[in-house]
Amino acid sequence: MTISLSTADFQPTEMYFLLRDSVVPRPIAWVSTISAEGVSNIAPFSFFNVVSPYPPVLGFSCGPRGDNHAGQWVPKDTYTNIVAMREFVVNIVPEHLMDEMVKTAADLAPGDSEFRYAALAEAASSIVKPPRVAWAPISYECKLYDIVDAGANKWIMGSVQHVHIDEAVYVGRKGEQNHRIDLLEKIENRPVGRLGRANYVRVREVETRLRRDGPNN
Repeated sequence: MTISLSTADFQPTEMYFLLRDSVVPRPIAWVSTISAEGVSNIAPFSFFNVVSPYPPVLGFSCGPRGDNHAGQWVPKDTYTNIVAMREFVVNIVPEHLMDEMVKTAADLAPGDSEFRYAALAEAASSIVKPPRVAWAPISYECKLYDIVDAGANKWIMGSVQHVHIDEAVYVGRKGEQNHRIDLLEKIENRPVGRLGRANYVRVREVETRLRRDGPNN
């Protein structure tokens, strides 16, 4: 038997929980920004994915502070900083930094640095002002591409300007497949994903299924 429901019957928070707990697993964008006053900020966002490979654009959804989708809209520091500075860094979360990533989700007072709160090491970026996460397997320095309003959420897109790849996951150049990486070889560098509620997933079982028309490499 199937339970069929109209979205009109859902309160905003109810729909948030339904989508959050059913669209899984989700990749996590660990987004670092900097305020106009020079305070670094970092927070995880699991409504995240690739928008375009050429030009390279990444996107993530930033909700209101406290995930309050029905009340007064209060912006998160990430959104405020990106609007002000028009720059951010998307860091891929490896297993060995999972605890630090979860800690940076804390609802700190505006202006407090999650880097400092989580004892997370910063590394200087090359093009943008926000720092990247030291020891992240991959970090993408981004300039703001566009922001699309979607209800109480903001779909933030960044144009990738510079990429940092840990040599531990860098495979190198192979023919036409340039700058290949392998995030699966070492368990500690495998990316973690978000499930529902306070649940996360580690990559443990990988199955190969060849497609008739590829790409399979």
